[in-house]
Amino acid sequence: MSVNLILTTRASQHGTAVPRFCWFPWFPYKKVAIIQGESGIAKSTFVMNIAARLTNGEAMPFCDGDTEAELGNVLYLNKEDNIEETINPRFIAMGANLDRIHYVSENFVFDADFKRLEDTIKALKINLIVVDPLGSFLGKNYNMNTAQSIGTLMRDLSRVAFNTGVAIVVISHVTKNPSGSEINRHLGSSDIINAARSVLSVTREDDERDVMTVKHLKSTLAKRASPFYYEILGNGIIEFLDGSEIDDVQVLSASKVELAQEMIYSILADGAKYGRDVTELVRSAGIGKSAIDEAKREAGIESIKTHGGWLWRLPGQGVGGSQ
Repeated sequence: MSVNLILTTRASQHGTAVPRFCWFPWFPYKKVAIIQGESGIAKSTFVMNIAARLTNGEAMPFCDGDTEAELGNVLYLNKEDNIEETINPRFIAMGANLDRIHYVSENFVFDADFKRLEDTIKALKINLIVVDPLGSFLGKNYNMNTAQSIGTLMRDLSRVAFNTGVAIVVISHVTKNPSGSEINRHLGSSDIINAARSVLSVTREDDERDVMTVKHLKSTLAKRASPFYYEILGNGIIEFLDGSEIDDVQVLSASKVELAQEMIYSILADGAKYGRDVTELVRSAGIGKSAIDEAKREAGIESIKTHGGWLWRLPGQGVGGSQ
């Protein structure tokens, strides 16, 4: 009687390999990385800056002097922005080598056959693929919200990355509901995050200075990095900031919260006022909504719902101003 066994190998038959990174420790080669965040915080511009550095062989942000810069080619997949009006002007502003950046000139989507994609990567010697965003490139075989469907896609993309050696960076939007774990705010099935070897989250740090915080939520090939920041300076231009460089932003934010508190106390000193009017007065001093909200919370301002809107009053204060 014949026995049909599963083919196996011994661990001793395999060696070890040191992971390589397009940008250590955030973008590993041969793997998929996810960048998630709300709209309007320049996630695309952030990734494009990294891609532009790669096309010129420039050192990546926060890499020490011993890290050798790599020169590479980029496949940039984007259907939301116009190439001539938006994408190329940004890459030019970043100083990118446009000859090393490739766009798809057909109605391309991910389907069940990834051989064309693998052949294209190899022929063009692509080092980095940016998918911006994932939902724009789903073929009829895939659904963002179906675990089996999107799980299959992510495994297919992971296999493409492994077979070709590229780093694949997928940009993903998040839900509007901030409750729950930050890593689970992405749109679609959890299989998206499960398949990624590195996950970054981008949030707004400072309303007035367009400063964003980047957190390394998941990393399976290296120790998770500390948060870093970037500031939007202009069309396509951002400045990367580490923890020490962001101190002035945090001090600025704290001082604006304190100023907002002083203004709110002064405005409400003679009695309750409608919150919309208080907010308008404080914002006229150049203070953003996030600082006002924080000042209101720290000051313990009470909100009273009326037919005319929400009234704000100081703690223990009557509507007429007595305490």
